[in-house]
Parts: sequence; structure tokens; C-alpha cells
Amino acid sequence: MPFGVGRSLADLLRLVVLVVVALVALVVPVLHFDIQRRYLDGNLTTLSLLTAEQLMRQVIARNPELWDYEEGRVTGLLRDELCGVRVRQVIHAEAKGVVAEVGEPPLSPALGHRAPLLDAGRVVGVLETSASLRPLLVDSLLLALLLSVVGAILAALFCRYPLARLRRAEHDIRYLAEHDPLTGLLNRHVVEALFERESARARRHRLRLSIIIFDIDHFKRVNDQHGHDCGDRVLRQLAGLVSRHVRASDYLVRWGGEEFLVLSTHTDLAMARALVEKLRRLVASHDFGLPQSVTISLGVCACSPGDGLERCVSCADAAMYRAKRAGRNRWFEGEGEDSTTEG
Repeated sequence: MPFGVGRSLADLLRLVVLVVVALVALVVPVLHFDIQRRYLDGNLTTLSLLTAEQLMRQVIARNPELWDYEEGRVTGLLRDELCGVRVRQVIHAEAKGVVAEVGEPPLSPALGHRAPLLDAGRVVGVLETSASLRPLLVDSLLLALLLSVVGAILAALFCRYPLARLRRAEHDIRYLAEHDPLTGLLNRHVVEALFERESARARRHRLRLSIIIFDIDHFKRVNDQHGHDCGDRVLRQLAGLVSRHVRASDYLVRWGGEEFLVLSTHTDLAMARALVEKLRRLVASHDFGLPQSVTISLGVCACSPGDGLERCVSCADAAMYRAKRAGRNRWFEGEGEDSTTEG
């Protein structure tokens, strides 16, 4: 169960990959469209100038009979065709004489360019040449779609393999940081965050929270008489035994050495008393495979709203040492009259 805060490195990398894919799928098609538009604009400008020059040389200068003159000014065309060049539309312009639009009407949006038509150095009209930008838009949209699909596949592969390995490594590191390697229980480094979260929940819902601390009686004798491997086995067995008999909402923590802590949620003092007696009897009756029986001494403390972790742990710890001084294999309630059960 992870208790870290903030976003993990794997989540940050996944976010970065998704942002990069989105930017590539957006920026590259826009740049592609702009480059192609500039290229088309340059070609269109060159084509307009060349076409205007051909019209001036081959049509205007050589074929005055094609033009309609009025008071020395060209006012229009007499024909709808200029030496094989089809004229789509002719507009009579007051200032420019005539406007010739060569070619089919382009689909919107379109790019256009104008070139002057001269007769003996005098402007007699303009030539408009245009081209549709729709094919460029279609190409750019297809490119964006292709980049999105390829980027999504690459992002999925990245999340599936290297990112998944990183996430597993993060999980393993977090697990090692939050769990005791011998028993697999939570360690004391996560208790403060757990306590703050459960304490806030208890205050919000008007619930009670209790802390139980216990350790193995005469555990040093077990290590001295049977070896540390046997002591480790007893610790693992005890951890497994207790974890099977506390609720799923409770937290069992290896507090240090042979000492354990239970953070019992939604538990008032009466429920905590029943739990510690249950645990005491359970351990005392369990066969740990040793010639002598294994017992525990326990201390229990009901946390009041606003109590900090240090105060509650100190209360339960003091009660546990009272139980040890009273003969072990028993429990005491913190800051109150003792409630002793002989083993």
C-alpha cells in the first residue's frame, strides 16, 4: 500500500510523452502547411508574372484589335479568349481598365496574386491568378492524423515496456521503503502519515481511533537459546498470526525489534480491550515450534480527537511496560486503572 505523495517519476514521464506526442501531432502539420503555402505562393507569384508578361507581349502589344478602346483607354476585351488562353471572367475596372482571372474558380480557401498588365508602359489592367489551399489543408490533416496514430502507438509501447519497468522499480523501491523486509509488515516510517489520515477521518465522521503496542516476552532468551534464525522465524510467524486476526481496516506495523503496533480504526476503548485480549490469548495458545510457549505483553490507548501520534504511542507504550512489570502475558490500558488478564 503506497503512502507517498505527489506524482511518481513514471507518471511524469508518461505525461511528458503524451505532451510531446500532442505537440508533434499539432506543430508538424502546421509547419508543413505553412511551408507548402509559402512554396505555392512563390510559384503562384512567378506564374502570374510570367503569364502577365506573355499577355503583354503576345496579346496586348501585338493584337490591339482584341481590345475595346474608349478615348484612348482600354475598357474591356472584345473576345473571351486571348490567343488560346481562356478567360474565365472579365471585370471592367474604373482605375485598372480590365481584370482578367485566368483558370477555373478555386475552392475556398484560396491563395491569390495580382500582376499588372501594361501597354507601352501604361497600366491597362491586372491579371489575377489564384490557387486553392484545400489540397494543402487535406494533406496537413492527413499528416496530423498519421502522426497522432504513430505517436499513440509509440506512446503505448513506451508505457508498456520501459515505463512499465520503471513503474515496477518504483513500486519495489516504495515497498522496501514502507515495509519491513523480515515480516513484510509496514514499518514505522509510514505510521505518521497513516495516523494523520485516519485521525482526520475519525474527526470528520466522529469515530474513535485506538493504538495497541505489544512485544514478545523474553525474546532475547529465544535468540540466545535457539539462535537468531529461530528468532526471525518466530517474528514472521507472529506477524502472520496477528495479521490474520485483525480487521482489514486496521494497520499492523513492525515498530522495531520484537515490538509491534496496531493502528485500529473505528475502534473505541471497549472494542480495543476485546481486541488486545483476543491477541493475547491467540499468541499464548499458538505453537511456535519451541520448547517454551511464546507470549506477548500489550498496552492499549484510545486516542482522543486532537491527540498526536507521539502522545498516543507514548500512552500505549507506557501501558505495555506496566504489563511487563506486572508479570508479562497481560495487557494494560493507558492512563487508567489496569485491566489485567493473566495468561
